[in-house]
Amino acid sequence: MRALLLLVALTATAAAQSLQWKDSTVAIEAIEGGGKVAGVFRFTNTGNSTVRIRSVPASCGCVAAKPAKRDYAPGESGEIPFTYSPKGRWGARAYRVYVVTDEKGIRPYQLRLEVTEIRRTDSAR
Repeated sequence: MRALLLLVALTATAAAQSLQWKDSTVAIEAIEGGGKVAGVFRFTNTGNSTVRIRSVPASCGCVAAKPAKRDYAPGESGEIPFTYSPKGRWGARAYRVYVVTDEKGIRPYQLRLEVTEIRRTDSAR
């Protein structure tokens, strides 16, 4: 019985989320000296009402994200463009981008940005 209640609660929460993400994880490469790298997270509002995006904070100041617009009607698709500013820390890292909406009872959506910073070799310079 307890498992059934948990399943019903999880299903209700998932159904209440209006934004469905085509790209909830995006992987990019940043090459030494190449400057900022841009990308997008894509989504569709599959709910029955307009969703307003209030803010898009990130887990690192090296990631800046802002929705193309704030309000998305039912059935409407959208993008959240972002830029990543390399920090000179070579290797792979992951950052979170949170999408805060006006949906009642819904926690911020968590998107994942996977970054690989590549150091140029002397022959590539």
